[in-house]
Parts: sequence; C-alpha cells; structure tokens
Amino acid sequence: MQARQRSEARSCWEAPREGWALSNLMIRNVEAVLLMARTDEAMVSAAWANARCAFEQAVRIIWLLNAADPYISECRWLGLLEDAERFHRLMAEASDRDPSLPNSTMHHEMESSIRLFREGVLGVLPTGYSPKKPPSFEAMLRSMDSAAMYRFYREGSQYVHGSMWGTASYRKNFGVDAEFGDFTSTVDWILPLRLSWLSIRNAGRVLLDRLSEGKGGTFNWDELGRAVGNDFEALVQSIESDA
Repeated sequence: MQARQRSEARSCWEAPREGWALSNLMIRNVEAVLLMARTDEAMVSAAWANARCAFEQAVRIIWLLNAADPYISECRWLGLLEDAERFHRLMAEASDRDPSLPNSTMHHEMESSIRLFREGVLGVLPTGYSPKKPPSFEAMLRSMDSAAMYRFYREGSQYVHGSMWGTASYRKNFGVDAEFGDFTSTVDWILPLRLSWLSIRNAGRVLLDRLSEGKGGTFNWDELGRAVGNDFEALVQSIESDA
C-alpha cells in the first residue's frame, strides 16, 4: 500500500488532518502485521505488538473525530497538541539534567513553537469551548460503547511488555513440567489479524466521513467486509481441516 497523497488531508479543521496523519501510522502497523503473516507463522507474537498499536491508533482516531460538533473534535485535538508540547518539555528537561544526552535546544524550540500555536488557536475558539485532555484508552472505548474490546488491547499489551502471557508462546508449564520451544501456530494469527481489520474498518469509516465533511463516500465498506469475512472463514476451515 503506497503512501496516500497529501490532498487526502485537505480540511479547514485541524482534527481531521491529524486523524489522517494518525491513520497512516495505523496502516503502517497493519502492513507490518500482514508482512509478518506472509513471512513466517512463528512471527505472530511480534505481530500482536503491531496489531495492538494499530488498535490503539484506531480508537484515538475515532475518539478524535466522532463528535457531532466539529468544535469538540478541535478541542480534543488541542488536548493532543498539549500532550505533544509536554513531550518536548520532558525531553528537554531530561537532556538539561544529563549532559551525556543530546542537546536540549531542539526540544525547547519545539515546545515553544507548539505552545505559541496552541495558545493562538485557543484565542479564537468560540465561547464555551476548551481543550479536552485525552482520557484513558479504556475510557475512550467506553465512550464508544466498546468497553468489551479492552480485553484485546490488554492481551496485545502482554507481548509489548514481555509478560508471562507473552512468553507463553515459547514456554509450557513451570518447574519440573516446564517445556521450552516455539509453540506458535496458525490459529494464533486469527485475533491479531481480526483486530487489524476492525481497526482499519472502524477508524476508516469515521475518518473518511469527516474528510468528506459528512457527505459520505464511495468506498464500499460492506462489500470489503464480506470479502474479509470470507477470507477469515476460509482460514478457520483450513485450520480445522489440519487439526
């Protein structure tokens, strides 16, 4: 999948443009999942980490853009912008404390530049609107009536953080009954692949609708969904026949 053209991000609002940029990050993670799936079945534990990233990015896109009032989305975008400002401030402070780290000048300049821009936007917001700090990931899901999906984020996080659930792909049992090896299989790919598809579909619907300013689009998600569903059905049947 080639990088999309900048024209796709044209909008008079900041939030949809940030959603477009974030969707590129999401798609690259999904591409990584697909590349690993085509390369080696044993790479599923690494693919889980990318699927988890794609899922988090998709939820952020939806949270950012699914407000009925576009000014609310702009307020959410301002919250993300303040997070970026804070990132540069913390990086600069860390460099200032430790002379062995890279010079802090760039981060100080970025913090100042972002702050000035953010304050300029704040100055022209209509009365009654203010920045919205991003809630926790679980709270974002609850706001979308998708709290049950948090379990997949939690499962994917085990591979990112190196928990014993993540290492279970290479270990069975404990103590004298412990076995070590590579116990991954085709069936392990179903969840990260499904999660990757759901991330693209759900975030893509919201993003394309906002970029087209509510006019909808010509992309046929239902048709693509049926094709993907058929592919997953074929994969499950293949696994069952080999069992």
